[in-house]
Amino acid sequence: MKLSRLGIGFAALIAATAIAGAAGMFNNLPVVGASSTAYCALYAGDGTTCVGYVPAGPTVITGNELIPADTQIANGASPQTVRIKPASLGVGPYQYTAPLTGTSVTVAATSRRLIINPAGSITALTVVFPAASVLVDNQTFGLCSTQVVTGLTLTAGAGSTILNGPTALAVPPATGAGTCYEWVYRLANTSWFRVQ
Repeated sequence: MKLSRLGIGFAALIAATAIAGAAGMFNNLPVVGASSTAYCALYAGDGTTCVGYVPAGPTVITGNELIPADTQIANGASPQTVRIKPASLGVGPYQYTAPLTGTSVTVAATSRRLIINPAGSITALTVVFPAASVLVDNQTFGLCSTQVVTGLTLTAGAGSTILNGPTALAVPPATGAGTCYEWVYRLANTSWFRVQ
């Protein structure tokens, strides 16, 4: 009898630990960033001697990460915990290019933004968006140029459509700030909707 209670108690402890982990208690993980460094996660009994380090994290995100999240579906229905791609949250790494006129730039599926930084004005540039098969609902993508592009061609990736794509990029002369456009992807009709 005591042994079965012990077994039930142990199973309850394991279940509680799994639920606590799924609820977002992810401490002692490496930090992403250029200044990421290793840090102490466990000190010895004296409170000053480190006996457990967390390694430095990567300098940048790649867009391939999976972020744990709780769904909060009513009545505890499955799944309660899922993994989300950064693109679903409208985040991810940027892509940088310093193209010459006539260049074609293919956007990576994980890219959140394309920064176009040519040495001067260019007359022709093609930007190829990712294929629909690698995109997720609510994914956002922006492109910005620091120079004038008089002939811009936006090519939709296989199975998708780009709505309201510009055909040129101008830089406001008063500020010199880059020109930026942004789209959000809607999976239901495989279209990029321009929001900026």
